Amino acid sequence: MSEPKSIGEILADYFTNSQEPFAVAFRNHIASSTQQTNQENISTPLLPTNTTSPLTGKLVGWLDNQDIMQILHISPRTLQTFRSNGTLPFSRIKGKFYYKVSDLEALLEKNYSAKANKTSKYGN
Repeated sequence: MSEPKSIGEILADYFTNSQEPFAVAFRNHIASSTQQTNQENISTPLLPTNTTSPLTGKLVGWLDNQDIMQILHISPRTLQTFRSNGTLPFSRIKGKFYYKVSDLEALLEKNYSAKANKTSKYGN
């Protein structure tokens, strides 16, 4: 009797060999992304833009604590506060936190201000 396959092996086999439309679309998307990357000199974006759904084309994906802290230039304690007060929704798996890219974008949009704040609490 053979050893049972891990979920990673099952998924790798599905996305590599399946002829189902989703798997085929995924392979085509990866192939076109690889060709574009090889052909162009692409600068690193603030948020990962290569995490798009092969079916809808919408930005999807998850970031971990380290990614969020680097993008927002915040400390672990500030990120913990964002989780605690509901500022940034999260998912937790085995003690590791993950955040949706779309939730981060929504937070940034919600707090965007085109006007410079020049007032001081000291009246200057």
